[in-house]
Amino acid sequence: MNLRVFAGIDGFHEFAAIVGLSMRERGEYLRTLQASFMPFRVTAHYAQLIAQQSAPYREQMLNIVLPPPGKKPFVGRFDPYGNRTFRQGQEPFIQHKYEKTLLLHIDDYCVANCQFCYKVNEIRLERTAPAQSYDSKVQAAQRYLQQHPEIDNVLFTGGDPAAFRRTADLIRLIQGLLDMPSIRTVRFATKGLAYDPERFLDEELLAFLRQTNAMPGKQVQVIAQINHPAELDVCAQQAIRGLQAAGIQIKGQPAVVKGVNDSVETLTHLQRAFLDNQIVSYYLTIFMPVRGVEQYALLLDEAFRNVAESKRHLSGLEKKGIVLASHDFGKFEIVGFYPTPEQPEKIILKWHQAAMPQYLPNSLKAQIPHRPEDVLILDYVPGSLYAIDHVFAFNDLPHYDAHGRLVEPAPTAARMLAAIC
Repeated sequence: MNLRVFAGIDGFHEFAAIVGLSMRERGEYLRTLQASFMPFRVTAHYAQLIAQQSAPYREQMLNIVLPPPGKKPFVGRFDPYGNRTFRQGQEPFIQHKYEKTLLLHIDDYCVANCQFCYKVNEIRLERTAPAQSYDSKVQAAQRYLQQHPEIDNVLFTGGDPAAFRRTADLIRLIQGLLDMPSIRTVRFATKGLAYDPERFLDEELLAFLRQTNAMPGKQVQVIAQINHPAELDVCAQQAIRGLQAAGIQIKGQPAVVKGVNDSVETLTHLQRAFLDNQIVSYYLTIFMPVRGVEQYALLLDEAFRNVAESKRHLSGLEKKGIVLASHDFGKFEIVGFYPTPEQPEKIILKWHQAAMPQYLPNSLKAQIPHRPEDVLILDYVPGSLYAIDHVFAFNDLPHYDAHGRLVEPAPTAARMLAAIC
């Protein structure tokens, strides 16, 4: 397939001409891009898609691939999900953080770069081929799965697996995982449906997926990083229908970030578009505190209010996505605020997924419940809490600082009571 990509400063100027950036806009975006750690990279398809939009969609989509000007209210950190912490020794492309799930990081390359991606430290290397062959990575994953039969699903991630230009490579990798007796599902995480939807019109790939999903007890799912309703254009819809006709269930997992989809109207349209395209609304993830692009961050109560208000305009079929804040310790659902989201004094969190106990600090386990589905009720103050680390620090609980160092404050009886009441 012929995939045209704009990259680097020269690519930025060509992209700017296509989308019609004014000289003022070019200057502002160039300054923020130079301060970002994520290299500029975007497909011609996405550039043309942005060029077709009017306000506010044009600016919102620009802010996906170009970091917007704006205040940085705190200092973020690299690897705010503990992505490297949970990798397996001599095979760092294997990550086993949750008991039932294996992550296989197959590559550190994307066809286009979202500036707010939490994997900035890996993606910015822009390697088009890994140091170790794809086949050897799958073989290592197979050995690990043989030793851990409790794992029943694999999240096949990167980078972006859709960046593979040879369909045979992609098929061989997915098949190698599905061949394992314990594996029921391979999840395919990608932004490709927005950046390069033509990739999913490949008949060889669709034929393989049809064959795979006809096998009892085996399935492939696509986790789609669709952040904006305008990304679901005619070409993307065609690709979505092709995948669905092959038996693929597509789940929508947008990151809710400032300047992109934080408005109630855009969030409402996005969730409606998921239903219209038979996409399962999955996670509405809060921006992780990524170093260098902190201007994307929303206060936790603000993000929750916007999503909650959008859901008031949706039917029960549409408002299925949960508000999720991810962290080294696991995934937290933001259940609500007490007494109200407009006057938040307490934040109510539920462990959606907790990292396996051996990966949690003993000081954390000693102070708060830490099983999946356990609930935390913690003190909250408006105006300064943008991430789980900020909430935990405010409550004198273990957390990570901007350098990625674990901070373990001395426990207090008052904080422990607040966490379990």
